[in-house]
Amino acid sequence: MLAGIMLTWGLIYVVRVMGVLLGNQALNFTRVSVADTLVLVSGNLFLIVLLLYPLEVVRPGWLNLKRITLLLFPYVSITLFYYIILYLLGQKPLELQDVNQFMAHIGEFNVGYRLLMILSIFAYLAFLFRLTWRYKEFYLQWCRNNYSDDNSIDILWLRQYGIGVVLIGVAYLWLLFDGNTYCFIVHNLTVQCFFCYTLYKGLFHDNPYPENFFSHTLDEADAYRKAELMDERLSVDAVPENESAFLHKLPAYQEKIADWMIDKKPYLNPSFKLMDVSDILPQNRTYLSRIFNEGFGDSFSNVVRDYRIREAEWMLANRKDIPVGQVGELCGFSSPSVFHRAFVQSHDGLTPNRYRKQTQEN
Repeated sequence: MLAGIMLTWGLIYVVRVMGVLLGNQALNFTRVSVADTLVLVSGNLFLIVLLLYPLEVVRPGWLNLKRITLLLFPYVSITLFYYIILYLLGQKPLELQDVNQFMAHIGEFNVGYRLLMILSIFAYLAFLFRLTWRYKEFYLQWCRNNYSDDNSIDILWLRQYGIGVVLIGVAYLWLLFDGNTYCFIVHNLTVQCFFCYTLYKGLFHDNPYPENFFSHTLDEADAYRKAELMDERLSVDAVPENESAFLHKLPAYQEKIADWMIDKKPYLNPSFKLMDVSDILPQNRTYLSRIFNEGFGDSFSNVVRDYRIREAEWMLANRKDIPVGQVGELCGFSSPSVFHRAFVQSHDGLTPNRYRKQTQEN
């Protein structure tokens, strides 16, 4: 979906370059009329598709044909209604040279209805932003329950993506009401920077959910139940058990994992994740997550981080030959900055360097 939008935008650039090189004004469309209908219709669709991408990231499999149809129905209806009424009136979309001319014809359907088309994109922006934000916390919690690496848990890019869409929207509105060459340059630069950032994030984004986790539902509890049943069917080692049996064995499960953490130290691997625990405890993803949340009293990522911090404390105090910058890497942290941030947060602002100096002084 996102690649299709980027490809379309690239083809538009090719057409423009050809227009410049060939001197063809019809192809070199670097200036448009105010509230131009083609820009309005294509720009609205462009922004809607951009807003669907983060929603699909936090709810993979959510975007099926039915939901696409429901989401696009208001946009298609508003657009078709405009052109149908113009056809019945025997009119064509007016080309407006400036805002004053736009205001002079605002009372006519031909021009006034375009305001509704512009307002519809704000409604889409509000709806899709709200929907994405609504599921952000669950997405973040799922990452914490499955990943030990903070880089996989970071969802700051969602906020940055939203800011990028808003900036494109602002440039788009500017283009609608002042479609000169300068506006085109600003709008195009904004879109190009946004695409570069999105391409980078898209290439390196790791989907934490199992395949098709939310294909048929947006309800978390229902998705959990379906995933649990699927895990048990797919895993030959899984041990299906009822709720009371699981709760009865929970202390033993916790103790077994704690012993494994101490003896084998799997958390030293930066890519250590929840399903790696199934190597010593054959349970599905849901039960493993509950062992940490209910047994250890915290999420998988926080429990693993605590083990890594304790390992780092010992290394800072007893291995003076190892530079502080390498301690975090040896303890399983993905980068020195991630280690520094986690250590400071867990020690009330005390940095690893200061911790080492205090142990030396004592």
